[in-house]
Amino acid sequence: MTVIGLLTIGQAPRPDIVDSMFTAKPNRLLEFGALDDLSRHEIAALEPVAGEHPLVTRLHTGEELVIAKERVLPCLQRAADTAVRQGATLLVVLCTGTFPGLRAPVPIVYPDRLLVATVNALLPVGALGVLMPHPGQYETMAEKWALAGRRFVGGVVSPYDARTELERIGRKLASQGVDLIVLDCMGYTQAMKQTIAEASGRPVVLANRLVGRVVEELLDTAVARGARA
Repeated sequence: MTVIGLLTIGQAPRPDIVDSMFTAKPNRLLEFGALDDLSRHEIAALEPVAGEHPLVTRLHTGEELVIAKERVLPCLQRAADTAVRQGATLLVVLCTGTFPGLRAPVPIVYPDRLLVATVNALLPVGALGVLMPHPGQYETMAEKWALAGRRFVGGVVSPYDARTELERIGRKLASQGVDLIVLDCMGYTQAMKQTIAEASGRPVVLANRLVGRVVEELLDTAVARGARA
């Protein structure tokens, strides 16, 4: 029996991500947040300073939050440990950042690895449009998506800001000649993808849906294996 433990770098639950990830919400799904048991003061202490990498997430209230990747890792590790203790047999990180120090006795799905491998296979040459949630991520994203023969075109848009002008951003990316657009944050939704795709006229890869499809494949395999037993 596969029990999925979703690990957000913010607070759980994350219905916005779960609804966008899956065709139908899996039956055995547990959600855990790196910031679940922290006070406001403790959360404020995670705000990035110069030289730290900013990650964008949200609290259970819907409030947007920027935290330092370097300092949230121990909190994410605690969430992973709790998930395993409560029966999770597969962990899924709900962030497209890299977390090489995260450890667990069960498999961990890292969206970043799936996203990069897929997009690189789809567009090894050409112009790639990349939307990210924070301007402080621009340099890292340019390095992440660098390929010989492929041009990087970055754009910044928060998935948690209702004032975001997605149509304008989609048109701008199209005017810059991109061949494919990737939404490089697990907080972007299928509705946002649709708006960007319609405004730009370009194919769009949504991180959380890609990860959800892979997890669904794993669940299908587990169900088939159980039926044969």
